[in-house]
Amino acid sequence: MDMRIRPYEPSDIHVVVDLINRCLTRDPMTSETFQRKVLLDPNFDTRGALVALVGEKLVGFALGIVRTYPNEDSAPDFDRSWITLIAVDEPYRRQGIGTALVRELESYFRARECKLTLISPYAPNYFIPGVDVNSYPEALAFFKAMGYEEVYRPLAMDANLVHLITPDWVREKEAALKGKVIFEPYRPELLLSLLQWAKAEFPGDWQRFIRDAVTRITTGEFRPDNVWIAHENGKVVGYCQHDNACRFGPFGVSASERGRGIGAILLFRCLHSMRAKGLHNAWFMWTDDKVAKLYAEAGFIESRRFAVLRKSLQSE
Repeated sequence: MDMRIRPYEPSDIHVVVDLINRCLTRDPMTSETFQRKVLLDPNFDTRGALVALVGEKLVGFALGIVRTYPNEDSAPDFDRSWITLIAVDEPYRRQGIGTALVRELESYFRARECKLTLISPYAPNYFIPGVDVNSYPEALAFFKAMGYEEVYRPLAMDANLVHLITPDWVREKEAALKGKVIFEPYRPELLLSLLQWAKAEFPGDWQRFIRDAVTRITTGEFRPDNVWIAHENGKVVGYCQHDNACRFGPFGVSASERGRGIGAILLFRCLHSMRAKGLHNAWFMWTDDKVAKLYAEAGFIESRRFAVLRKSLQSE
């Protein structure tokens, strides 16, 4: 078989997007999404965007990321790399094309002095947080055969909001906090405190989410109650947000304030805001089994399960 690998070229975009849609059937892609999450990513490098061709036919694509620029104020992770997309056309599978793409990416990662590669929790532009174990079991087996090991299995959840009701226990928590913790939609007086809180409690990508949401509030795309804030004595202790496409989150509470019911109250306030806007469903892509128990109280059920994988690049 006459197969060769080369870097992505601008004229590949529509062929690559079509390939992804044929292969990753649970994760449809548009040209606009590809531009936004791949080509416009500040860390995009064509050395990590590879296509496989048989003759002149493009039959495979793989995307690997190495940071050139830090992710906000996250701990430095320039020695890490991520594989966020891989697709090989069905008639060309099990012929070594996927293996060749991954090996080429690993060589690129080593050339960039990376010590570890992950699949695929890359912030800010991951597509799914790992391999979907139910939708793509062959991909999971493929990566394990290439020496990747499971780190853990996060889950995605979805909820029907049509019959959303705040449980009595959440109302009791809210009553107990009355006069102490204030829960309210975004207002500009809280912005700097919110950003400082996110920097202290959740360094990294959350500040970008907040800036983006507040920018959309200022332009009228979002309403103030797309963002909910909990504060006590002038100090932010928690926040959550949703977008206009039913996506819930991020969502978090100060580590020192957990166990008081603040998170549950924020969760239901935000979900009721979504329902009031006519949104019938809510979803998010990534949580763990412990936090999933709280989400279940609001009607969320597991919709997908992922395997986050890693491989040392120093072992070969």
